[in-house]
Amino acid sequence: MKTKKIFLLLISLLITFNFTSCKNSNSKDNTADNNSIEENIQSDDPIKEEPKVPTSFEAFGKSYTSSKDINSIEKSTNIYDDQTSIYYTAGEYKEIDFINDLLYSYLNEDNSIYNYLISYSNTNEKGYEPISESDKEKLKKDLYSLRSQMDLANGEEMVVRLDRVTYEGLNPNTNSGHSFKIRVAISRVGATIVPWNYFTVTVFEDGNKLMAHLF
Repeated sequence: MKTKKIFLLLISLLITFNFTSCKNSNSKDNTADNNSIEENIQSDDPIKEEPKVPTSFEAFGKSYTSSKDINSIEKSTNIYDDQTSIYYTAGEYKEIDFINDLLYSYLNEDNSIYNYLISYSNTNEKGYEPISESDKEKLKKDLYSLRSQMDLANGEEMVVRLDRVTYEGLNPNTNSGHSFKIRVAISRVGATIVPWNYFTVTVFEDGNKLMAHLF
């Protein structure tokens, strides 16, 4: 009788051990399966990368960067003004460096500037498109008149210096782009009398390129 009780006890312990082992094995399998599912879910999720915002912009075969933020300037502020000894400094604002090159190229009959000029457009979602033929012809006519008044021959250099730059805020036609009123000192090489001329220029960031409306 005592032997029988011992035998039954051994059987009971064996059953209990097998049940516990199966339970632990199932638990491990479920954990492994869950981890595998989680890994598959995570691997299926695409990695979202933030779009890179350009800090360097191209035009005239050059790169333009800024050491100062044009957005911190209040509307109607004179950024530069020779008459108050606030002289133009290259490298501070990419927009103004670009304008400096743009006006020099325009006033010296460099036709490459038309690759960087735009016309306003009501049908384009940007609010502008590459310069129209009519706007291009108007600029050429105005330039011919100005150079004729200064008795400059074709190919003769016009000296151009930014004299005053006034920030006019965002362009009202597109609600984008930065507008500037520009007063430039222009002259023939070696001239002692230096007249002024005036332009309104709006600069746009188009991808990593700079474009402008010139008037």
